[in-house]
Order: sequence, then C-alpha cells, then structure tokens
Amino acid sequence: MKLAIFRILVLGMLALTGWDSAFAAAANSPSALVQRMAAVNPNLQTYTASLHVVIVLHTLPLSPTLDGNYYFKRPDKQAVIFNTVPVLAAQFQKIYPKIDPPSTWQDLYDISVLGENGGTTTLRLTPKRAGRVEHLDVAVNDASAMPSSFTWTYVDGGTVSFDQHYARVDGNYLVRAQSGKVNLPSYNADVTTTFSDFRLNVPVPDTVFGT
Repeated sequence: MKLAIFRILVLGMLALTGWDSAFAAAANSPSALVQRMAAVNPNLQTYTASLHVVIVLHTLPLSPTLDGNYYFKRPDKQAVIFNTVPVLAAQFQKIYPKIDPPSTWQDLYDISVLGENGGTTTLRLTPKRAGRVEHLDVAVNDASAMPSSFTWTYVDGGTVSFDQHYARVDGNYLVRAQSGKVNLPSYNADVTTTFSDFRLNVPVPDTVFGT
C-alpha cells in the first residue's frame, strides 16, 4: 500500500524514478522481509499446542508415532515435550532441526535473497558460527511474511526439508501441519506433524524450557 501511494505521488516526476526503484529495493531487502516476519502475531505472547508426529522410516520397516506438546513464549523460547519412550523422543529431537524465531536470524545468520518467484521470496541463511548446518533456505510468502518451506543443507551432504501449513487462530497465524523429509547419512524418513488444541496467551512457566 505504501509503495502504491508513493508511486502516485511521484507520477510524472521523471527525475524521481531512481528514488522509486531504491524504495522498492529497500522494501524487498532481506532485512526488511525478516523484520516483517518477526512482526507477525504482535499480540501473541505465549501459546501451547498438542502435536502428533508420524515417522515413516526408510532405513527400517518401522513407522513410529509421537505425541506431545509444543510451548512458545516471547521473545524466542520454544520447547517440545513428548509423551513417549524417552529414547525414541530423544532420537527424533536429535535429527529434526530447531527453527529459530525470525527475530533472532540477523544475529545468527548472514542472510541473502536466493530467488524470487510468483510472490515467494527464498532467503538463504548461512550460520555465522560454523557447525553441522552449511546453510538454510527459507521460502517466504511475500504477502503474509510467513515461511512456507525450510530446507537445511548439512556439511556432510545431508538435507532436511519440510513445508508448513497455517491456521488462523484468533487472528494469529499458527502452524497447523508440517510435512517433510529427513535425508541424512544415518537416518532417512518422511515426517508428518499436526498441531491442534491451541491455547493462546496462557501462563507458560520458564521451567518448561529448562530455565
């Protein structure tokens, strides 16, 4: 909307067409997009959800399921607690990557635009500190500033990717489902996660996050 108004104001002023281009570039810059992502759900301070995970292993003829609860608390606290055998839960948490909140990305990653296509911008996040992850590619819907897919590439050649689908709950965008694939040297599986029973702005003690 701001860009449209700006263009109307400078209509016919050819000397300012360079300003128009610079404004558009700034609006679509990686930092501007990440700031929009961090500003989504401004009234959401905490929430909890039930989650159900189905894992289809390709290395073994097994399809284990996990049930548990997800917890979020601003600015960047997240936790998943599974109601299942500790060994299985620990294995899943070890191979499935953590998603850091967008508010922390500029501190953790060097961010660039990998590509733009049909209203979606793909950002490449390269960790500032060397570790297992070589880079993370995030596809973001330009209109909603919500990420639609993530792909982690590891230094050992492995990848983890998944798509996210959202529900509007009391005006907030919350993840309702994830579907993805884990393709690591020691682990290969398809993973589907569904979220339900959302409870917004409820008390969540810091002890849930191990603090």
